[in-house]
Amino acid sequence: MKQYVSGYEIVSPLSGASGRPNGGSCAPKGLIFEILEDNSQDISVLDIGFGVGHLGKLIRNHKATAHWHVDGIDGFEINCQNQDLLAQKCYRNIWHGLAQELPSEQIRQYRILCLLDVIEHLDIDTAKYVLRNLLTCMADDACLFVSTPLWFYPQDTMQDGDLEQHLIGVPASSMMSLLPTHYSVANPLVGGFVFSKRSLDYVKFFEPTSDKSFSYAQGMLIACAVGMNVEPGFLVTTHLTSGAVKSS
Repeated sequence: MKQYVSGYEIVSPLSGASGRPNGGSCAPKGLIFEILEDNSQDISVLDIGFGVGHLGKLIRNHKATAHWHVDGIDGFEINCQNQDLLAQKCYRNIWHGLAQELPSEQIRQYRILCLLDVIEHLDIDTAKYVLRNLLTCMADDACLFVSTPLWFYPQDTMQDGDLEQHLIGVPASSMMSLLPTHYSVANPLVGGFVFSKRSLDYVKFFEPTSDKSFSYAQGMLIACAVGMNVEPGFLVTTHLTSGAVKSS
């Protein structure tokens, strides 16, 4: 992996990549503030597939989390050379690379790992590998924040090499079977889920589909069938081992 930013400073020449920065997210990003009971701690966050940096900006511009350190990795090189983003110094370290290339010792360094609207860009086998690897390698007290459309949201490549094409859809049943500690939903049926280390015991139930006919309507029916609150903006704290669910 090539490093472009180290300690908030640019360490590699910003040249050699073509195109324009790309990669927004429909994820319910506000969930990041609800993951920990105490946001005053010195927290390190890894934003995998950071795109144009919306999550890093959100964290660093919020008074409760401005002291957190956010690192980013992205597979689209021009995102790592986004001068507007780099000038804001939202990201402490930035690497050009893929989620499946992350070394286990690096994963273990973070209290919160974020994979926001990324997993749907991977094929089924790679998506399964990435999810299992993150849960396996993360620290015992770490959390994994994953967001994805809960249906096959149609999206194609917008420019060469941007990795924007959607390859899979993820049914809500697949995400809920991993026993999230929190979840929230944003339009259009994009779920954000927080997983603890215990989810590793259930990762075998993660079963995305490459069927492009997996529609929004089907995704909504499945989400309702497994008891999700699909009202956008609702934060749900789950205690699935005891069967209790709290909405707010």
